[in-house]
Amino acid sequence: MIIGVTKKAQSLFSNLPPIKDKEYGKQFAQINPLFSWHANYINVNRKKVIILLNDLTYTPIILQDINAQKKKQLSEIIPEAIRIAFEIAGISNEKIDEYLEIAGDIQVTDTSNRSVLGSINLVVEELSDFRLNINQTINSEIMAFYSDYIHMKLIKTGYGSSAEALQDALNKPLKVVEFVETEPYSIEKTWDYSAFTQVDTSNFSADQWETHIEASIKNNEKLLAAFKEYTIAVKGLSEKTVKRHLENLYYYLDIYLIEYEQATPVNSTEAAGNFLSSFFVEKNLASSSASLKQCGSSLKKLYQFLYEAGEISKNNLAEVNESIKVGVQEGVEYLGYTEDGGSWF
Repeated sequence: MIIGVTKKAQSLFSNLPPIKDKEYGKQFAQINPLFSWHANYINVNRKKVIILLNDLTYTPIILQDINAQKKKQLSEIIPEAIRIAFEIAGISNEKIDEYLEIAGDIQVTDTSNRSVLGSINLVVEELSDFRLNINQTINSEIMAFYSDYIHMKLIKTGYGSSAEALQDALNKPLKVVEFVETEPYSIEKTWDYSAFTQVDTSNFSADQWETHIEASIKNNEKLLAAFKEYTIAVKGLSEKTVKRHLENLYYYLDIYLIEYEQATPVNSTEAAGNFLSSFFVEKNLASSSASLKQCGSSLKKLYQFLYEAGEISKNNLAEVNESIKVGVQEGVEYLGYTEDGGSWF
């Protein structure tokens, strides 16, 4: 069993063994959310109160007055509290025993699930207004209240409460799925900007210019195809989100860089900022502060990809990111000024 503990609460869990490989702990929590928990704490009348939520079912555990002595007993207190929490949800003793046996000993790691942490923070805010009976180490009354609590993530998956989600999870065969480490993702470079970074287009005829544009666009298409595959496979973005990024990047690569800057994404660290601060907001009639920031996000992801593909250096990446940051700021200022009826010229 793994517990992701906030930095604030780390000292309360110092008597429990930390997981040796934090990356493994993160992966374990992702594929075994039923056997993973997150924890934080608050002070109530100078007494420390720990809040734990299960990563899958949001099953609540409230542990009170965790002093120096009780810290040493958490390896026994937490399984006891899990038993009580499961009993509140109507789980049989046999199933609880099975869960605790499979879950194994507790190991502590860093937090990794923002959704669960968000719910813990809501509980923290509410508990501050409760009159807690601090004399109890395991506050079953408050746990019963939060077992019927409405969590938006549970509603989206068809459950009205953590008790319902827990019942459904424990009705299925229980097992820990072992994390199998895969080979690091390798970016296959099908594009090549070397020829385009050296070409002098100043004396091109109309036909030569059209040929150059066509070749540049085809090269960009190869880059963006690899970018799409990478962002879905490695970054975990959805097809819908990636499509939105690609729309911004086609505009940047195929129109702005080729026709206006006559540059490539690998030989200019200022082009992205210039694009955002002026071209995007002046030429795009549908531009807004929101669409500008989205475009800035798309460009950051593109240049991060180019860095990881070995096309630009770490220093280049830092320069581009700063250029994008400034470009967004200036673009927002421009939009705000023109929306108020002013002229930028």
